[in-house]
Amino acid sequence: MLTYERYYKALTGAPEFLSISYQAVSKWENGVTVPDLYLIPKLAEYFEVTIDELFAPNMKGYKNRAQRLLAMYEGGGRDEDFHRADSEYTKLFAGGQVDGEDMRLYGVLNEYRAYALAAKAEGLYRQAIAAGEDARPQLLYLLSKTSRNEENIASQEAALEAAPDDVQNWRLLANAYEYANLPEKALAVAEEGLTKFPGDARLLAQCGDSCRLLKQYDMAIDYHEAAIKSDPAQCGSYYSIAFIHQDTGAHRKALAAWEQVRDFCTERGMDVEAQWPINKIAKLREIAGE
Repeated sequence: MLTYERYYKALTGAPEFLSISYQAVSKWENGVTVPDLYLIPKLAEYFEVTIDELFAPNMKGYKNRAQRLLAMYEGGGRDEDFHRADSEYTKLFAGGQVDGEDMRLYGVLNEYRAYALAAKAEGLYRQAIAAGEDARPQLLYLLSKTSRNEENIASQEAALEAAPDDVQNWRLLANAYEYANLPEKALAVAEEGLTKFPGDARLLAQCGDSCRLLKQYDMAIDYHEAAIKSDPAQCGSYYSIAFIHQDTGAHRKALAAWEQVRDFCTERGMDVEAQWPINKIAKLREIAGE
């Protein structure tokens, strides 16, 4: 229950809302007097409830305002409720006024937000696709991250069957199998796609990624080098070659590969992206004792 004592403890920390004394609260609790009617809207405003909710006999008590705002976001999913709850938890953390329960519930708030944003992103991708924009790779990846791999595979198999002359359908089906941790099937689809679209850099790169997952490292490097030869802007293959050399402990080759990644980024003015390979190079040189 939201008792008068709970109101008093909360509101003494919020004098901008109303000014009440302990004696007044004591009179409320002992039935001598009741709160003035003009206080009721302010009480409801402070606790983020309606006046009807304030008088409900089964009204749930909340430990703090942040917890109440979390309940409001959970119930309605409104962006403004999330931002208010997030702001309130931020204040609690900044003031060191949190315990394990607060940490857990703040995690719950952000988990709900993540689900809501994922649903929003999915809707936007589907709208983009309907408008003629090829957002299928982004949608495929998002669905894989939300444990919808079977849906991905089924939809991409149907798309490939309906339009086998669209190279993107071969790429996306291979991606769907890879995201579902089925690298053998991903490799088989990408290789079959190459018989129809020989030299396609993205299918070559997909073959390389699948071979890496299968620990067929030499073949993986061959595929990625072929992808770069086919399309020098196939940036993912530069990264993949570097990672393969790291996987196999070939630090010198990894260093050279990361230098290629760095050069790829800097030559294209991608200063932010270049920072990662620069950091990798520094660590590898440290390992090598340079």
